[in-house]
Amino acid sequence: MKNAALAQWRTGEFSVGAWINLPDLHNAETLARMDYDWLCFDLQHGLLSYSHLLALIPAISATDTTPLVRVADSSAAAIGRVLDAGAHGVIVPMVDTAAQAAQAAAACRYPPTGNRSCGPMRGLLTDGMTYLATANSEIACIAMIETAEGLANVEAIAATEGVDALFVGPVDLCFGLGIKPGDFANPAFTAAIERIVAATHRAGIAAGLFGYSPETAKAARDQGFNFVSAGTDIAFMRQGAAGALATVRGTEPRAARGGY
Repeated sequence: MKNAALAQWRTGEFSVGAWINLPDLHNAETLARMDYDWLCFDLQHGLLSYSHLLALIPAISATDTTPLVRVADSSAAAIGRVLDAGAHGVIVPMVDTAAQAAQAAAACRYPPTGNRSCGPMRGLLTDGMTYLATANSEIACIAMIETAEGLANVEAIAATEGVDALFVGPVDLCFGLGIKPGDFANPAFTAAIERIVAATHRAGIAAGLFGYSPETAKAARDQGFNFVSAGTDIAFMRQGAAGALATVRGTEPRAARGGY
């Protein structure tokens, strides 16, 4: 296997992905064929299940887009299961300590580096036994920093062996800092972002951000992030539908209700 997104991060190349919340393989395949560097299938908050993942990952496997999965929790079982289904990396939520980061990293790697159990269903199907020889260096372990405790320990988390990147969920980080959700101009939030990015740079790993709009995603590059999501499948559909309707009616696009 070859993790193209991870290769970009290791060389400092900026990469752009998209977030998948809907269990529709046609949406995923369409985005993959639009040249996004990676897609993240969200099993934590998205409307997806593990069974959906078994169709979604194969749907993009004919493209160069890297499949990532945000797992529901940091357990070895949750991480190993999505890797066996073909994910090339996991985004692990609510990582608060270096010990938790180390457990997640170990769950991503086969012995002697880690403790991942052997049974890579899709890996063996696509790569045969060579998967076992390459997976440890090609699977990306991405730890989310989204709590006050995680921020307090961010330098140790970033320096944890086997962690390839840190990822910020901006709204959860707001909650963690005790500030209003979406108050991204708050000095406490901007200081936290600077600290997280600085920690990744010192550790020689990548920094990622969940972008709530193309504008915030673009700004993240100037903040020192290496990879960012440009939006979600739901948001893309909403924006496109609103723009098309406004064009036909000759009106301004109506502000859509809801988010993501």
